[in-house]
Amino acid sequence: MTTRGPHRLRALRNRIAASPDAILVLVVLVIFMDMMIYGLLIPVFPQYAPRLGVDEQVIGVVFGIYAAMLLIFSIPMGLLSDRVGRRPLIVVGMLLLALATALFGFSTTFTHLVVARTVQGVSAAATWSAGLALLADTCHPSRLGEKMGIALSAVGVGTILGPVAGGLLFEYAGYMATFLVPAVLVASVGLLVLAVPLRTCRQEGGPVRSPMLPRGAFLPLAACAAAIVAVSGTYGVVDPYLPVYLHAAFSASPAAIDLVFAVLAVAAILAQPAAGRIYDRYGGSRYLIGGGLLLSGAALVAAMQGETLLLTAAAIFALGVALSCALVPAMPILAGIYRGRGSQGAAYGMYNTFFSVGLSAGPFAGAVLAGRWPLPVLFLLQAGVLAVMGVLGWFVVGRLRWR
Repeated sequence: MTTRGPHRLRALRNRIAASPDAILVLVVLVIFMDMMIYGLLIPVFPQYAPRLGVDEQVIGVVFGIYAAMLLIFSIPMGLLSDRVGRRPLIVVGMLLLALATALFGFSTTFTHLVVARTVQGVSAAATWSAGLALLADTCHPSRLGEKMGIALSAVGVGTILGPVAGGLLFEYAGYMATFLVPAVLVASVGLLVLAVPLRTCRQEGGPVRSPMLPRGAFLPLAACAAAIVAVSGTYGVVDPYLPVYLHAAFSASPAAIDLVFAVLAVAAILAQPAAGRIYDRYGGSRYLIGGGLLLSGAALVAAMQGETLLLTAAAIFALGVALSCALVPAMPILAGIYRGRGSQGAAYGMYNTFFSVGLSAGPFAGAVLAGRWPLPVLFLLQAGVLAVMGVLGWFVVGRLRWR
C-alpha cells in the first residue's frame, strides 16, 4: 500500500514521457508564451520613448534586434540541442525569456532596453530550435506535418492575445505588473518543462555530429529556404506597410487595422494544421508550396483591388491561408533531410534562420521601394515575386519528387 502511490506517479511520468501529444502540448505552450510576450510589448513600447528620453525611431531599432538575434543564434542553438538535448535548451530559453521580460520593466536607459531585447531574441532562438526539433524527435513522420501546423498555430494565438494582454495589464495593473506578471508565467512554463520527463530519439554510440549540409541536400535545402523566405518576406512587407495602406486607402482606425491583422492571424491558425494534415495524408507538396505561393500573390493583388475595407480583409484572409499552405510542408521536409543523422536541431535552426532572413529583409526592401513608388506598387511587386517563386517552386518540387 505504501509503495502504490510512488509506482502510480512513476507510471504516469513514463506515459507522459512517451506521449507525442504531451510533447506537442509543451511545445505549443512554449511557442505561445514566446509570441505572447513578443506581442505584449507592441502596445507598451511607445511608452518607452518619453520614459527613456529617446526618439520613437530608435525604438524601431529595438524591434529589429529580436530578428537579428534569431538570425544569429538559431543554428548554434539547434546544434547545441543536438549535443546536450532538447529540454535543457527549452528550459534555459524560457528562463531567459522570463529574465528579459522582467528587464523590460526595470529598464531605465536605452542600453537596458537593448540588453533586454537581445536576451529575448537569444531565448527565442533556443526555444524555437529545440522545441521544433523535439517535435520531430518524438512524432511519427506520417503525422509530423499536422503537428508542426498545430505548433505554428500557437504563433497566431500569441500574436492575437499578446497585444490585448499587454494593453489590459498596462492600463489596469500598472507599468511594472505589465512585465512582472508575464515573467512569472514564463518562468512557470520553464519549470513545467523541467519537471516533465521527455524521451527523445537520440543516436547511440558517442556524441552526436550534426552535418550542416548532408550529402546531396543542397538543392532540397535551397528549395525549402526559398519557400520559407518567400513566406516570411511577405509577412515582413505586410506587417509594417499594410497598416499605412489601410489608413491611406480607407481612413481605417487603429481598431479596424487590428481587426484586419486578427483576420490574417485567424487564417493562419485555421489553415496551418489543415495544410499539415493534407500533406501527411496525401502529400502534394508541389501543389501546397508552388500553388500556395501563386495564390498568395493573387491574394495580394486582390487586396490592392479591394474597393472596401471588408473586401480587402477577405483578400488578407485568403493570403493567410495561402501562405500557410506554402510554409507548413517545408517543416516535415526539413525533418526528412536531416532524419537519421541526429540533427533535427540543425534542421530547425536552419528553419528559424531562413524565416528570420525573410522577416528582416522584407521591411528593408519595402523601405527602399516605398520611397520610390506608391504603396500599392510595393504590394504588387511582392505579388510578382510570389508568383515567380510559385512557378519555380512548382517545377523544382516536381524535380525533387517530394511527396
